[in-house]
Amino acid sequence: MRPLLIIIFSLILLVYGGLTYYIGIRGWQFVVASGLDFSTKGYWLVLWVIAFSFFFARGADKWIPSWLSHPLEIVGAYWLGVMTYLTMILFIVDMVLLLNNRLQLIPDGVTNQPTFTVAIGSAILILILAITVYGGWNARNPQIIEYEVQLDKEVNELEELNVVMLSDLHLGRLVGRRQLEKMIKEINHLNPDLVLMPGDIIDDRVDPFVEQNMMEVFQRLNPPLGVYGSMGNHENIGGQVERVEKYFQQAGIRILRDEYVKIKDQFYIVGREDKSFERFKGSPRQELKELLMDVDKELPIIMLDHQPVGIDEAIANGVDIQLSGHTHRGQLFPFRMFTKKIFMVDWGYKRIEDLHLIVSSGVGTWGPPIRVGSRSEILHIKVKFE
Repeated sequence: MRPLLIIIFSLILLVYGGLTYYIGIRGWQFVVASGLDFSTKGYWLVLWVIAFSFFFARGADKWIPSWLSHPLEIVGAYWLGVMTYLTMILFIVDMVLLLNNRLQLIPDGVTNQPTFTVAIGSAILILILAITVYGGWNARNPQIIEYEVQLDKEVNELEELNVVMLSDLHLGRLVGRRQLEKMIKEINHLNPDLVLMPGDIIDDRVDPFVEQNMMEVFQRLNPPLGVYGSMGNHENIGGQVERVEKYFQQAGIRILRDEYVKIKDQFYIVGREDKSFERFKGSPRQELKELLMDVDKELPIIMLDHQPVGIDEAIANGVDIQLSGHTHRGQLFPFRMFTKKIFMVDWGYKRIEDLHLIVSSGVGTWGPPIRVGSRSEILHIKVKFE
């Protein structure tokens, strides 16, 4: 591991451990004030096991049985969401109490009482429970978002194309077969001509995808023009891209890796390697200009690029529609403030010159299986030609 990565990893570990300890201290104060008969050592042991269970389950997956790693991963994933909001809420409460020490809006005789600690702690627990339940529902019940795109190109014998797009499924243990079956049922109700998936179809590892036979679920899709996808950063993270692609083929998904297909001499679908390809493979993805060199620009070009980047390149090379995901629209409030800063468009539709850019918040989740300030979505896109 490179020295810089060691330093970054160490800093992340230090911050994560510090926040966990901060939450633990406040939690123990609540336990003591409540008069609960908990062992101090037992309390801290349980907290640290929960705090690191997600990372342990992911890292040791090959060496521990699934009956152990699976529940550890689920518990740890929920903890990541709970920890996020506990940190924010506790910080706000501490700042208010610190301000109260100066202003004395609430007398010390009240704030120093165990009943005050219990009341505040109970309110926080109820709020965290409400956020988690709401966020879980939000994540597991995708909404259908409708878009209509008008292209100034005539296509022989085709006036309208009915496309369903879904990105960032993150299929694995946290987003499993049952949830996928629900997605596929929703998609089939839309009767699409074409299904497109711009990356992060699986969540790092392909084994849970295979173990749950999710290939069979995908085979229930029946769009007449096919099912196409591109690779995302999570397909690359696992380091088994060729194996992933093999199982996607069994699922009936044609993965386009810096390549294109021409559909019935009417339009093109282009799939790009993810921007992270160079970091994982050591060589850059193909230049779009080179990739589209032999493409007839008179026909519509629909491109799948997992991350909403390379916008100027897409415009310069005559791409009509770019479909992207990756951002999750922040997934958890208030993280959208970062995705909005990083990407020109982090969610929704925007026309930039002749390019129609559509970025989805995704239909799955990474890490915490909850969404707050973001909603899982399946996109129903009607493309009209004139």
